[in-house]
Amino acid sequence: MDYSVLLDKMLIFLALMVIGYALARTGKLDRSAVKAVSSLTLNIFLTASILNSTLSVDVDMDWGELGRAFLLVWVVMILGYLIAWLVTLPMPVDREHKPLFELLMSMGNTMFVGLPIVDALFPGGRAVFYLSLSCLPFNVLLFTYGVWRLQSGRENARLRPRDIFSIPTLAAILALVLFLLHPPLPGALRGLIATVAGGTTPLSMLVIGASLGSVSLLDAFRNRQLYLASAVRLLLIPLMTWLVCGLLTQDPVLRTTMMIVAACPGAVMVTVMANQYDRDAVYTAEGTLQSTALSLVTIPFLIWLLAK
Repeated sequence: MDYSVLLDKMLIFLALMVIGYALARTGKLDRSAVKAVSSLTLNIFLTASILNSTLSVDVDMDWGELGRAFLLVWVVMILGYLIAWLVTLPMPVDREHKPLFELLMSMGNTMFVGLPIVDALFPGGRAVFYLSLSCLPFNVLLFTYGVWRLQSGRENARLRPRDIFSIPTLAAILALVLFLLHPPLPGALRGLIATVAGGTTPLSMLVIGASLGSVSLLDAFRNRQLYLASAVRLLLIPLMTWLVCGLLTQDPVLRTTMMIVAACPGAVMVTVMANQYDRDAVYTAEGTLQSTALSLVTIPFLIWLLAK
């Protein structure tokens, strides 16, 4: 594995995030614009990347390998939630912030951060296909357990099944169907999907930077409580994931991909949902900004340390 390529990619990601952050801080991208670009990136560009992971290459995988991969993404996602819950239990965090503290550790920015890194490390589609399978458990857990935690102690709490089946989730299901059936598709359609997928990385990084533009860097790094959440999210969960995956698979690409899924920084969706359920969105935005900045160091370190 060429780590100089990974370092170059991470520096490019950092530059794009800084540009997005600067545009938001200077008012060039307001909240409505960031929301629109984020929706476009999530529903169009990331969706194209998920589909392209199946269409761009011949992913040679039998039913047993597919079943193990699908099972493993669920194990990895549930493991992250379990560790976050156990860490949060004894923590002296006030009642208002306890669910937010837990979800900052539970939910990783898998599609926006993990997908470009996996694509850079393992070009060719197989690893991206593995990562795309994580969309289903991510959304199921987010919009069931995650919503329940955010609504704890609140009236008129409800779960909406339609939220579980977001466009990326449906794209992951469609990618699975395409993988299984191998239907003939027009070359122009394949080319369109591949072209759109190429814009995923720059837009994803810009969206992350811009989404965090409402938070001061200094404020994010002053909150000592959030350092524990970042340490668990960026180090403890991926290390435990690496150990567990080592017991369940001998596929180094799958194991490394799952480790990267687990090593992604706190998801921007935590802040989006904190706003939606009238929680402290500034707290979650500071935690996401802190873990995102630290992940630029921890992810390359973990890959160098573990994925040899």
